[in-house]
Amino acid sequence: MLSLRQYLTVLCAVPALALAQEICTNGTDDDADGLIDLNDPECPCSTAITPENVESYINNHSFEEQVQGPNGPCCPFGFVSAFSPPWLSCAAGWFQATSATSDYFHECGYSPPGFPLPPPDGLGALGFYAFQGYMEYVGTCLTIASPPQPLLAGTSYTISMWVSAVAANGDHTQSITEADPSVFPDLLPLAIFGYANACVPFPIGTEACIGLQPGWQELGRVEYQPTGEWTRVSITFTPTEEIHSVIIGGACDLPASFAPQIISDDFGDELEVMPYFLIDELLLTIAQDQVLSPVSTSGSICAEDALAVGIPPDGATDLQWYHNGVAIPGQTSATLDVSAVGTGGGLYTLASTYQGQCLMGAAAVIQPEEPVPSLTIGPVNGCAPLMVLFDDVTANSVTSQWTFGDGGSGEDPMELHTYATPGTYDVTLTVTDAAGCSGDTLIENAVVVAGAPAALLGATPNPTDVENTQVNLTAAGSQGDIVSWWWDLGDVPPGTSTEPALIIDLPAVAGEYPIVLAVQTAAGCVDTVRSILIVTEPGVIELPNVFSPNGDGRNDRFLPLDYTGESGLMEIYNRWGQLVFTTKTLAQGWSGNDSPDGTYYYVVIPDDTTLSTLKGHVTLLR
Repeated sequence: MLSLRQYLTVLCAVPALALAQEICTNGTDDDADGLIDLNDPECPCSTAITPENVESYINNHSFEEQVQGPNGPCCPFGFVSAFSPPWLSCAAGWFQATSATSDYFHECGYSPPGFPLPPPDGLGALGFYAFQGYMEYVGTCLTIASPPQPLLAGTSYTISMWVSAVAANGDHTQSITEADPSVFPDLLPLAIFGYANACVPFPIGTEACIGLQPGWQELGRVEYQPTGEWTRVSITFTPTEEIHSVIIGGACDLPASFAPQIISDDFGDELEVMPYFLIDELLLTIAQDQVLSPVSTSGSICAEDALAVGIPPDGATDLQWYHNGVAIPGQTSATLDVSAVGTGGGLYTLASTYQGQCLMGAAAVIQPEEPVPSLTIGPVNGCAPLMVLFDDVTANSVTSQWTFGDGGSGEDPMELHTYATPGTYDVTLTVTDAAGCSGDTLIENAVVVAGAPAALLGATPNPTDVENTQVNLTAAGSQGDIVSWWWDLGDVPPGTSTEPALIIDLPAVAGEYPIVLAVQTAAGCVDTVRSILIVTEPGVIELPNVFSPNGDGRNDRFLPLDYTGESGLMEIYNRWGQLVFTTKTLAQGWSGNDSPDGTYYYVVIPDDTTLSTLKGHVTLLR
């Protein structure tokens, strides 16, 4: 009878002179040989107890029998592809089950270093991918060889097998560290499918779930926690029809996480990996011919709800839990609260004594790794208000939590945030993965926001008249770290200028002349202001058609546009013809402070009888 270590690790030699007998339940290396409890060959324990001479209903159930060729046994020399031989046919009685290409491994040929090989029983094993959109299977006919052994309706059967998992790239060249299957944290529904009353010709033309094909039915399943260690699982089922052909692989309802994932390879580059599974020793018997002690796990270390549950057979005694083969003192019930004992991830084994033999079952709890957040930010600098896009590109993150450094936060993987105030901001991203583990990263000085300038244009005099066309322009009142100026003077020479102040000569023609001033800071922030230079005829009273008494220093009063000192009477009427303001001081104009926004009518009667009375309307708009 082989020990757990013989199944799971390379067997080490027992020292010739052991200092003491190993006690298998105390978590101590009693014989000082470096091997503790179930890891020591002195503590043998079996994963299954079967009567002598019981054979598997599945022929060549450990894939050791190889088809003989002219040069000896058929050996696989690579993974199966559209351009390679169907290597699975090297194992006698086995076939490529579907057009999705499962693989055959054997130490005589193909045995990639990134896989948990050699297998636990002999030299051969089978492997298959199982992920959303692409599912591989292994299959055989139970009645093709003599004696034929179909599964009978109404009879209960058990199939037990060794299973291991790998995060595999497309050509099986991943390293041992890259092959860590913890990137697929959910349970695999590993299923056996059956076809009644016929040996089905293989391969079946599908890359989808075999259960979707006519005639194929799921007979039973087990929930398997992917781990790089070989563990034994079992399925007990009772067919309702006589089953001749069976197929083994993923069930149709795979978790969404069983999909290609991006990881960092050993060189820090991105590597796409898919969930891949290996199986060995498919022992299919009548249910009572196998005595097993199944163990299942649930929850996660990070969520602090990890459990391991064993189902020892009736009559089993001396229950004892082990972590990676080492006894956990005091844990002797069928359920182990993994989070409470604090032993972390690994392989959890429940051993017991059954009919004088040690019987055990094992399942894995994933050892959590803190996810490393990965993000993109852009733009990382600019002028207020600055709109920045934040994107969480962390592989396998389930939740995202952002803090933007200005009091703002977000919970979506992609966030668009606006920085209204100039400054330098640190950004933090915290992510949580499917196993409930969280990790965060702080990026200091991630976003730099510069202040926007405030352009102010001064023009003196304005308005002016056709006899005084020279105007001084200046940007001196502008606010901010301004390093450049640009004037657009339209048709007024020189047309454009980059000076902070200049003197221009307007045409000696009455009219309006629009100009633009743009200023730019050292950070590249720009502000623009527009104005109109007005040239009038001397002695003519002109009034604007709108003013805004809002206290901003611009157009706050209703004044003549080019007032040269002529006296007169100004009257302001509201829309109902009521007099609301009158003055003989045209230079002061009307403030509008006591009147609401709206349209008003004015009458200006010059004292100079040679000048015409002015009438019109003005809009008061704050």
